[in-house]
Amino acid sequence: MRRPMHELLQTVSKRISLHMPASQGNAPYGAFDPYLSETTELPVTDDLYQPSGAILKAEQLLAESAKTKTSFMLQGGSTAGIYAMLLYACRRGDTVILPRNVHLSALNVCAVAGIEPVFTELEETPGGWLLTEPEAYKKALTEHPQAKAALAVSCDYYGILCDLPAIADAAHKRGKLLLCDEAHGAYFNWRRDIRNAGARGADLFVQSAHKTLPAVNPAAWLHAMDGIDCERLRGILRMVQSASPSFALMQSMDDARAWMDEHGQEACMCLQKATEEFCLKASALGFADDRNGVTADRLRLVLRAPQGGERLRRTLQDMDIDVEMSDTRHIVCILSLLDGEERLGKLLDVLKQIAGENTGAAAPLPLKLKPDIWPERKLPLHVAAFADTETLEPRDAVGRVSAANVGLYPPGAAWLTAGEIVTVEIAEMIGETPAHRLFGVCGGIRCVK
Repeated sequence: MRRPMHELLQTVSKRISLHMPASQGNAPYGAFDPYLSETTELPVTDDLYQPSGAILKAEQLLAESAKTKTSFMLQGGSTAGIYAMLLYACRRGDTVILPRNVHLSALNVCAVAGIEPVFTELEETPGGWLLTEPEAYKKALTEHPQAKAALAVSCDYYGILCDLPAIADAAHKRGKLLLCDEAHGAYFNWRRDIRNAGARGADLFVQSAHKTLPAVNPAAWLHAMDGIDCERLRGILRMVQSASPSFALMQSMDDARAWMDEHGQEACMCLQKATEEFCLKASALGFADDRNGVTADRLRLVLRAPQGGERLRRTLQDMDIDVEMSDTRHIVCILSLLDGEERLGKLLDVLKQIAGENTGAAAPLPLKLKPDIWPERKLPLHVAAFADTETLEPRDAVGRVSAANVGLYPPGAAWLTAGEIVTVEIAEMIGETPAHRLFGVCGGIRCVK
């Protein structure tokens, strides 16, 4: 009998996970059998899209924890939530303001729904981090008064937070909705040091419970604040999610919420203390957190690698430790609230072993474009995404209009979006990046004929 997925998971489960899902092999109230727990909508269960029983109560308890008007359990991860937010805020032909580091899912829904994205300008900090400042949103909203909404990413894969209250103020003064991708901040609902996006001004925001809480993939939540028509929003969710939702997944989300209500604040404080102590020791070995000059979530572990992030990731992989992602200079790790301190100890032991090997040039792996080389838009995104295409080698695609959104995954932010002209710099970045790290490229760049 051949069971390749079973064999794969048995092998992977023996490795040290520093990546999502943040449950990382642990369940907050003990493991349960999804085959025994799974069911469907019945008179004795409940209906995700017309909840009146356990689902309604679970969502009400979630709303209390997040301090929102209404909260929804999602079946398609934060991707489904981003689809729903944009479809709620915009109709076909409308414009939305997006940051350049927006997740691929936002571009996909713009393509499908005929929404035209306008990207805000980016600024680079002295440390090389790219930020979208409130002034950039003000400028974009002023130049595009027809925009129905603005979307912010806070925090991003590196845990970097934007000035959401100022962005919310800019949007609300112009009568626009503010949407927020807070996929990496589900534990902000229980943190003392960082408030969630709703408390900082967002009208709608998504959180991926599986990214930071003890929940399984793709557990996620959509939150609505005052002024949102929640019945209309639930109707949109029915359009973008499965008609056969997983009750086992909903139990995972509800268990994570319940555990966080009971233990979350203390668990976050304990893990933050352990992370701070780890970073002091890792820095002495040459692996420092260099997110200086930016506001960041310090429970997201970001380490600068002297030998290059991709090389360090491969070294750790060979030693049975898997991190969330790497770029040219860093590795990024997700820590479990259940046993993160123990995993930090194992990571530190390995870093001590390899600290003396930090020599040689960093393996090239670009991640962030410079703000002055963003490509020029030639066609609307929704037109280019469904145009007739031909696939070209990166060097041959220079000057052509892309029909695809292309970038690294993770984090899923596009260097190039459909309708933009392929530049020399972007073609070089695509050509230098391992194919397995790219999205939107299959044998070359799809270009509009």
